Amino acid sequence: MKSILNKTLIMTVIFVLLNYGESMTKTPEQIRTSGNHLVAEPSLYLKQHAYNPVDWYPWCDEALNRAKTEDKPIFLSIGYSSCHWCHVMEHEVFEHDDVAEILNRYFICIKVDREERPDIDAIYMEALVSMKQSGGWPMSMFLTPDLKPFYGATYIPHDQFISLSEQVVEVFHSRRSDLESDASGIIKRLSRAASVEKGAPVTDQDINAVVTGALRSYDAKWGGFQSRNKFPTPLRWQFLLHYFRQTGDTRLEKPIRHTLDIMNSGGIHDHLGGGFHRYATDEQWIVPHFEIMLYDNTQLAMLYLESAAVFNEPAYEKVATGILDFLISDMQSSDGGFYASFDADSGDEEGSFQVWTLDELIKIAGTVDGYKLAAVLGVEANGNFEGKSVLTRRVPDYYRLFDKYRQQMLEARSLRTPPGLDGKVVTAWNGLAISALAKSYAQTGIPKYLDAAIEASNYLWNNHQLNDGTFCRASTDGVKAGAGILDDYSFLACGLIDLYEATGDVEYLEKIEKLLSNADRLFADDTAGYFLAVDQPELPFARRVEFNDSVEPSGFASMLQAKIKYSALTGAATDVETIFENYSKKMKNNGMEMAWWFDAAMKIVYPFYDVVIVDNPELVETYRKFAPANAVLAIIDLSKWETGKFTALDSKLSGSGLGYVCQFGTCKKPATTSEELISQLNGN
Repeated sequence: MKSILNKTLIMTVIFVLLNYGESMTKTPEQIRTSGNHLVAEPSLYLKQHAYNPVDWYPWCDEALNRAKTEDKPIFLSIGYSSCHWCHVMEHEVFEHDDVAEILNRYFICIKVDREERPDIDAIYMEALVSMKQSGGWPMSMFLTPDLKPFYGATYIPHDQFISLSEQVVEVFHSRRSDLESDASGIIKRLSRAASVEKGAPVTDQDINAVVTGALRSYDAKWGGFQSRNKFPTPLRWQFLLHYFRQTGDTRLEKPIRHTLDIMNSGGIHDHLGGGFHRYATDEQWIVPHFEIMLYDNTQLAMLYLESAAVFNEPAYEKVATGILDFLISDMQSSDGGFYASFDADSGDEEGSFQVWTLDELIKIAGTVDGYKLAAVLGVEANGNFEGKSVLTRRVPDYYRLFDKYRQQMLEARSLRTPPGLDGKVVTAWNGLAISALAKSYAQTGIPKYLDAAIEASNYLWNNHQLNDGTFCRASTDGVKAGAGILDDYSFLACGLIDLYEATGDVEYLEKIEKLLSNADRLFADDTAGYFLAVDQPELPFARRVEFNDSVEPSGFASMLQAKIKYSALTGAATDVETIFENYSKKMKNNGMEMAWWFDAAMKIVYPFYDVVIVDNPELVETYRKFAPANAVLAIIDLSKWETGKFTALDSKLSGSGLGYVCQFGTCKKPATTSEELISQLNGN
């Protein structure tokens, strides 16, 4: 498409007005006043655009049918509520009448919340990348009436957007066959079925090679992986942590701890609130992109929590519990579900809620302590972000000034315009939250974390489950939206496994069985393994299989993780090893892009234990403090145990007060002491 546009003269506005389009039923001003088709949508992101003069539709049959009936191209815009550049494009482009006049006359305009419809987002993001464009949001995509993409970009400034839209209209009408040819080529590239390229089974040497490659990308000066923008990528570091625990590889401790320390002390960490921002815009982790996402924080909590156990480092546990305290206080609804995100913007200003000046600190702490506090928190006269400063903790606080003035700073910050909160409850991300909270309770023994995990689990089971036993993707104020994708089932299954380990309540095993069964029915394929979403006949693409991790774990890999653990607990049959065989070549080619696959593979390559502890709280506490990554736990209270439900567990109940460390149904000598249990978990 780009080549076509470059060869095509920009049509004039007069040409547009005289030759194409139909008269709009509403003027931009009328739409601005009464709203467009997004007014009744539950999504906060869609509501933010409900009174643009653009006649936006949600993704719906009415819009898709109208495009075909009227033979108009579709302008598809995809983003999410906490996206800063989505807001910028709205203000600079979609709020303007001249843009609306072109879009409303010559296009069917569809707005999609990527968090409600990640299946649509994934398809068109891949199309965008295939056009040699940089991926990101907002995504701006031009489609044929039958949904084939022919040109796309991310953020487009006002004047460029006008020009581009005019060119698209001219090409659509005068060179339709060329445009259709381009679109068909894109569809052909994207519709190739996931190829099974069987290779040799994944070995410890293969896993070591991936780890070695990761270390080459490690930023020895500033931690994390080398990049202009620094993302926390907690699942990658958790994979490396698990490999370190499994092998004792001495190369890994320093990079892991260095990265954890420098992220913790940097501006990406909200030192007042406890949460973490999405990523840092500089290599030193100082200035963040200010949005706060549930999925980042749950994964970071798990990483810091396990690292606290591995390195015997209380500071890491403090970071983890600080994150979870923030999630419970600021992001959990009264019904138990966890909200999706906080906006990067406060009002119309990016980051204004988070940044400080020297004068503000002096006002709180006085002149002497104010200057000292500023030094401790990295607040400089000229600032590090648009004249103000993002807080850091890289200077030793010998006088505990931050602890002294933290509450006053929180009270002062509470008077500012807060960032917008997206009250969307996403099934998958709540599954991650359940995992983090359940693990935190198991490791710390603090009841509020278990309570929050149970509340979130109950909310999803009671409110996101549909009549046929399937799950929706999300809800806002109780209104369900989108069919659940693979990630929703696999993340929730993993969360419930962690909740089962924390409670020993067999109810969760029964729910996991139901989730895995429905996931197999909805997404499994004998050849492909697991598709991302249910079949969508309206889309001109083959069903997608997503392998790589993103900022979230791969849903496919998470399904493998859940199946391995569930099979170890219950003896249920699993096809996991066959799937690894089918995609071993892809794994080796993709390396750290499939880190969570390699993490799951370690449970096959190295010893993985199912541990059954019968009526012995001391052994349970020992197991939880050790927090092994190569085991899954069943806690049995013989007075409440019902035989016959899970026969694999029944067979291990030969006596009270014992701990059984088993592998593939074969158990070691029962452990009666904490020392024996730890020794057996260490492979002895």
